[in-house]
Amino acid sequence: MDALTPTADLLEARYREIAETRMQGIPILNGALAVKALGMRVWGDHMLCVLLTPWFMNVVLLAREDETENRPAGSKQTFAFPAGSFEFILGREEGIGPHWMCSLFSPVLEFADQETAETTALAAIGELFADGEAQGEAEREMDMIWRGELPEAPVAGMEEAGGDAKETADTEEPALDRRAFLTGSRKKADAA
Repeated sequence: MDALTPTADLLEARYREIAETRMQGIPILNGALAVKALGMRVWGDHMLCVLLTPWFMNVVLLAREDETENRPAGSKQTFAFPAGSFEFILGREEGIGPHWMCSLFSPVLEFADQETAETTALAAIGELFADGEAQGEAEREMDMIWRGELPEAPVAGMEEAGGDAKETADTEEPALDRRAFLTGSRKKADAA
């Protein structure tokens, strides 16, 4: 038994109790799913897992030490992961204390069985810790265009073709900007 098992067991026990009491009879429950803490790991000052219940699948952050979090339940905070920054909401449950939760699915009616839901939860943790893949060149250029910037023209092939890159760049017509593209505007010279 590793050091994280008691925390996962405590989390599961508390949310099983909630399922049997406060959530009993609520129509958004998926009867095919059981409470399960998946992928528990240490992350900085927290323990992290995906908590699967019959009514939600959330990424959960629990403090590794006794946390003196004074903010009220429902407070929001953004946490940065390798895949990006995500907003979490503070929850408080007896026996667990303050914990941060980020919803992946709520409700979880689209899952036909426990195995599919667990596979999805583990894949979500994998994606959370995957380095954000570098954008492709085309994506970067499109982002520049949408910001109203012009991507740089490739220079390497111009020398081979016998042209001077500076001269060619100066003689090219300026590219259509975003506003002109969206409004269908044309240059006065084109209209004549």
